[in-house]
Amino acid sequence: MSRRLNKNSREGFIIVISLTLMLVMTTMGVGLYYSSKQSAVEVADNISRSDALYSAEACIAEARLWLKVNSASDAPCKNVAAGKICHTVSQAKMSKWKLPNDSQTLQNRNDVQKYGCTIALLGSVAYEGGEGIGFDIGESDSYGQNIVNTKYMYRIRSNGTLNSNSGTKNFSSTVEVIDSMIF
Repeated sequence: MSRRLNKNSREGFIIVISLTLMLVMTTMGVGLYYSSKQSAVEVADNISRSDALYSAEACIAEARLWLKVNSASDAPCKNVAAGKICHTVSQAKMSKWKLPNDSQTLQNRNDVQKYGCTIALLGSVAYEGGEGIGFDIGESDSYGQNIVNTKYMYRIRSNGTLNSNSGTKNFSSTVEVIDSMIF
């Protein structure tokens, strides 16, 4: 017995397959949309974390500049007790570091970045050594003599923040650096 298919019974089958494929592709499209949206949020968070770190590092640069300027005649904070804060960089905005041809987007980001840091004298130690370089035997007047200098150690503790005015997350980054100067 042979069975014959009616032409009309096959016409509805194509519509069912087309609707099923459209449902699968729509689901994939919605999934890709949410996945890319989540990736964009993660990228924005990583940029904000980096900006907070850069703010903290900018304060360290400013603190090192202060140490350099104030070391022209003698060691900065020399008369401060060990471990005590001798200088503070108050909450400054990153916009003070702007360049003339910065884009408006960069200027807006700099306006919400702030930093602050402290400099503390950790202590001082006697330091033997000099400025000798390489094979200077017989080249120096102080050969065979000990040159004693004083090495001052400073702790710079910096905090950079990114406060968003749009209600999104706020980020903070803390960096601590130990610097030393020999006098």
